[in-house]
This record gives sequence, structure tokens and C-alpha cells, in this order.
Amino acid sequence: MSVPFPYPPENMTSVFDLMSHANTLTDGFLGTGILIVVAVISFIATKMFSTDKALGFAGFLSLMVAILLRFMNLINDMVLYITIVLVAGVFIWIYSMREQETV
Repeated sequence: MSVPFPYPPENMTSVFDLMSHANTLTDGFLGTGILIVVAVISFIATKMFSTDKALGFAGFLSLMVAILLRFMNLINDMVLYITIVLVAGVFIWIYSMREQETV
């Protein structure tokens, strides 16, 4: 009988070891999934405010989480770069919307 997934290490005593093992089991998509879930939930949770404020908060929070996940080695550099570009795009969009309101 073959095992579908490798067994975890014998001495898994920290949350970091558990996250690293779960990331290995999901072929590296655990960190990306966490990042997407944080962005969507933070946007929906702040939707009671205007869309630009909610999107700005969700972008900023997802950038902070992406940096943390990169330090934990749960996401690769490309996911972090994509997050940075998306957050910069959101801030540029917010700035342009604010400029249109003042004109």
C-alpha cells in the first residue's frame, strides 16, 4: 500500500514546521492561498466604507502579509512582486480617483 503524501517529520514542534510541511504537500500553493484569502476577506470586511478605502486597506494588508509569508519562505519572489505591482496599481487608482473628485 502506497502512501499518497509523505509523512511529516518526527519532531514537528513548531507552527513554522507545520506550515512548511503543509506548503510542501500543496506544492507551494499554501502561501498563495493564504494571501488570496486575506486579501478577499479584508476587502469584504471593510466594504462598509467606500470601495477605494476598502481596496486600499486590503491592498496594504495583503502586502504586509506577503512580506511576512516571503520571510517564512511560503511564497516565492514572483508572488511578492505581483503583490507589490497590484498594490501600487491600487494606490495609483485611488490617487487618480481622488484627483478627479477635486477637479
